Amino acid sequence: MLMNSSGAVITKARAKYGKRLKEKDYKALLKCQSVAAVVSYLKTHTRYADILSKINENEVHRGQLETLLKQKNFYDFDSLCRYEMSEGSHFSEFIIRRYEIEQIMHFLLLLSCGKQEQYIFALPSYFNKHTDIDLYKLSTCNDYESFISTLGKKEYVDILKNFKPDKYGAIDLAGVEDALNIYSYKELYDAISKLKSKKQKEKLKELCDHVNDFCNISRILRLKKHYNISNDEIKLHMMPFGTIKRSTINDMCNSPDIDTVFEIIETTRIGKKLNQMDIMNEERLSITSRFHLSKRLMYYSTDPAVVLLSYMYVSETELKNIITIIEGVRYSCTPQQIETLLINEY
Repeated sequence: MLMNSSGAVITKARAKYGKRLKEKDYKALLKCQSVAAVVSYLKTHTRYADILSKINENEVHRGQLETLLKQKNFYDFDSLCRYEMSEGSHFSEFIIRRYEIEQIMHFLLLLSCGKQEQYIFALPSYFNKHTDIDLYKLSTCNDYESFISTLGKKEYVDILKNFKPDKYGAIDLAGVEDALNIYSYKELYDAISKLKSKKQKEKLKELCDHVNDFCNISRILRLKKHYNISNDEIKLHMMPFGTIKRSTINDMCNSPDIDTVFEIIETTRIGKKLNQMDIMNEERLSITSRFHLSKRLMYYSTDPAVVLLSYMYVSETELKNIITIIEGVRYSCTPQQIETLLINEY
C-alpha cells in the first residue's frame, strides 16, 4: 500500500474529474450529425482519446463503442482503487459488485429472450480478471440452472436461486435486480458501520442515504405513472435504506395519484431538495440528484472513500450523457431534443 494513500485518492480523483466533458464539449457533440462525427470528436478532444484511438469511427458498432467507453471508466476506477486506504477496500468492492450485477442482468435479459448466445459479443473482457465470475464460461450457459452454477459466488447464488423461471420460462428480472442491489448496498452500509471515524461514517451514510432516498422517490413516481401495478407491488420495489421513514414511503406508495405523492414528499426534509432541483422527468430524478450531490462532494470532501464513490457517480452520469447523445444522433433527433435529455452541470 502506498504512503499517504488517502491524499492520493483525492488528488487523482479530482485530477480525473478535471478532465471531464465541459460545456464546449457538449455543445460540439450536439452539433454532430452522425455517430461517426461524435466518435471523431471524442477521439480528438476528450479524455476518451486513448481508448478510442484504434477504432475506425466509420465502422464502429454502437455496442462496441459503449463497451469501450465503459472500459475507460472502469480503468479510471481501478487506478483510483490502487491508492485506496486499506480500511476503505470495501468501497472498491462495491464498485466491482456494481459491474458484476450489470453483467448478471445483461445475461439474464438475453436469456429471457432466448438470445443468450449473443452475450459473448458484448462481454467486457477487460473486466473478467477483476471478478470471480468467469464471464467467458457464463457466455456458454443455455439455461437458468447452468447460469447459477457458473456464477460461483455464494452470495449471488443464494439470491438468484429464489428467482427461477416460472412454468412459462419467464424470469422476474425486476425482482432479481432489486434483490442484487439491496444485497450490494447492505454490504456497503455494513462496511460503513464498521469504520472507526464517526465523521467518515456520517458523510458516507449521507451520500448512500441520499442515493437511496431519491431512488425510492423516482421509482414510486415512475411506477405510478407508467405501470398498471398495485400499491403493494410498488412497495416490493423499494430499497430498505435512506432517511425517509417507512411509513412515509408506504403513504407515497398508497397515494391515488402523482400529485398526492408530491404533497407527501414536500412534508419531508428531502422534499426541499427535490423542489430545488426542478426535475421535470421522474426517469432522471435519481441520477440527477446523486450527480449534483456527488459533484459537490468531489470539490469539498476530504474523505477518500466519499470522493471515490462520488467520482463513480459523476463518471457514470457523463457516460450516460454520451450514450444519450449517440442514441439521439443515431435516430436523427434535433440538438435541442437531445439536450433536454442530458444531465447538465453547467
